[in-house]
Amino acid sequence: MICVSIAHISQINEALQQGAELIEVRLDLIREDPGEIFSGIPGHMKTIATCRSDGYNDNERKVLLKACMDLGASFIDIELESSPGYASELIYHAQECATDVIVSYHNFGMTPDRDELRGIMDKCYKLGGNIAKIATTVNSREDLNSLLSMYELPGRKVVIGMGGPGRITRVMAPYLGAEFTFASIGGGGETAPGQMTVSQLNDIYKVIDKT
Repeated sequence: MICVSIAHISQINEALQQGAELIEVRLDLIREDPGEIFSGIPGHMKTIATCRSDGYNDNERKVLLKACMDLGASFIDIELESSPGYASELIYHAQECATDVIVSYHNFGMTPDRDELRGIMDKCYKLGGNIAKIATTVNSREDLNSLLSMYELPGRKVVIGMGGPGRITRVMAPYLGAEFTFASIGGGGETAPGQMTVSQLNDIYKVIDKT
């Protein structure tokens, strides 16, 4: 399944036209009322509500994420480094709304070694995540091997490498058991380094599936 990450409300229609199967609503980038955002998303479309801390405090983020859950968000994303109070309040609300919780870890500088990645993944589940998401910057072949080895572990997960060398992990993720992989609509709409477009991923998958 391909998740298209949306940074502006105007990108929703483009994502739908390109064949998005899941939409990540980046509240910290869109900066619009959740009601207005979700009014433009078809009811059958699965969504991830994400609000990073840039420009928002924890109370503001909780209000936004809870509103998205009340509007039917399929998933919320909580950062691994979140305070216990922030995380527990959102997880409790997610349980009331039957919303799956993604606990995410991002490292924009490097990829930890395998043992550290295993520990990070375990912490994601212990915090209360139904799904562990790990996204790190790939600087070497060993980084790729370390990331891909996480798919050998039990549990629902998404493990991807950021940057150009990490693109192969975005392609491989669905075949290795990831819940989904991330893409953009293109045209400068990327929300993370190394994101490919929906069209690029679909073209690659068509070739792979034919062979």
